[in-house]
Amino acid sequence: MIDITAKNRILTLWKEGGYAYEKVKKEEYKQMYYAVLQQMDKGNAEWRNAVRSFLFHGAYVYDRFVGLRPKVESDEEYDMFCRFVNTLQKLDGKEQRRTACFNLDRIRWNVFTECSGMLCDSEIEVFLQECEEKIAAISVIGDEKVARIIEDKKTELRGLIADIREGRIRTKIHTTLPFKLTNTDATVSLKIDGVNVEVSLNNHSQGSSLPMASIAEGSTMTTTGASKWTTTTCELDIEAHCLIDGLQELPRVTVRDVEQDKGYWNAVFDFTYRVVSAIWMHVQQREAVSGSWPPLPNDIHYLQYTICAGDKEYDMELSTNPALVYQVTSLKKEPKHYDIAEEGSTSWSAYTYLLARQYAESGQLKESIFWLNVSVEALVEEFVRRVATTEDVLNEIEGEDHKFDTAEEILSEQFPEMKGKVVWPDTTIPVSVFTKLKRAVKLGGLAVSQKDVRKRYSMIHDKRNSLFHGRENKITVEDVEKAFGAYVWLREKLE
Repeated sequence: MIDITAKNRILTLWKEGGYAYEKVKKEEYKQMYYAVLQQMDKGNAEWRNAVRSFLFHGAYVYDRFVGLRPKVESDEEYDMFCRFVNTLQKLDGKEQRRTACFNLDRIRWNVFTECSGMLCDSEIEVFLQECEEKIAAISVIGDEKVARIIEDKKTELRGLIADIREGRIRTKIHTTLPFKLTNTDATVSLKIDGVNVEVSLNNHSQGSSLPMASIAEGSTMTTTGASKWTTTTCELDIEAHCLIDGLQELPRVTVRDVEQDKGYWNAVFDFTYRVVSAIWMHVQQREAVSGSWPPLPNDIHYLQYTICAGDKEYDMELSTNPALVYQVTSLKKEPKHYDIAEEGSTSWSAYTYLLARQYAESGQLKESIFWLNVSVEALVEEFVRRVATTEDVLNEIEGEDHKFDTAEEILSEQFPEMKGKVVWPDTTIPVSVFTKLKRAVKLGGLAVSQKDVRKRYSMIHDKRNSLFHGRENKITVEDVEKAFGAYVWLREKLE
């Protein structure tokens, strides 16, 4: 059954026209679409006209090339755009006047998605040929003004395809880092995933970090060695020999302590970060750069990118970092006073947890897991010291472990008839951190199951061995978030 509220809203929008549609949010378009979907082609002429107008404006809102751009392109955004366009086309039949621009933008959308970061190989060539066939099938008859607009858009889209095919397409990226990558202005040539990249670096000094220092004109002074606070910035101009879709969503690279918005990461920021990291690593291995610190995803506060070929510009965007949270703070707030009881009173587990948290928020996920494991071991050690009120209790917790201590229990669970029939070797091994935790939990009388403790500890410990023993290991934001959740649970139970 049709939703009367949605129907009346669509009719009201059509009667009010133009500006009224601009006030409707994407989510409202989506809700109204599904509310009246089964009744769009039914009703009188007024209703059908209102529906066509609603579908047109809905497609416009979801069109990434004409409406307000999302932070990143999602499958849902594309799906809703296609639904609005396809439903409008179904109502219009063979008439393409209302849908031609949208259908061309759909092809362009697909080109951006499929060709992002890619060189034109045989697979891309087949895809581009299919796009050209779809372009040829789009035409407008009977309205010369609209027909000219459509032909211009078709020419531009064919030009984009030709520039990708012939290797002329470029993505130019401009940004500024809050530190320098090289001691002098420089140019760099490199490859990222087989794509040629040229970079121009221009350093800018903000003056000496020492107010009493007098530096000769044309010179600057900074501290040597790594520092997170420098007096030099670096402008980067990056030219990649491919199309990079600035709305292509990639897995998140930072952990954010903001419940309502976990942040995003996209292809153009990722590409820029990889270029910056590659330059930093190359230079650091070959020469000492004063004040240089490993680049972080959050160091790229903004960038501007342009997709072009020669003097033809296909897309342009000025974008803030989708992984960052921006906060405006009033300078007129009342000052605070802090009482610090005793310098150095913070526990080792608390300090290393803060390090883990900082690394997670800055995108250094492996370092975060490293310090979180240090913190959980410190947390266990502190708990053991609280439980072990005597030397005997401490020895009971930290005493050597018998290698086959649990073998009898495991065997008898699987083969009850073997219970008590095996003489196990009395082999001892150093006690593990988890064994100490298990013993302390039991002796401390905590109202928590050993199974739950093992589960949480394993979540934190999961990636530890490969990191601590030098093996390469991919760690995701989800891995880190899961480990932090387990840590907080353990801390609440042990404190």
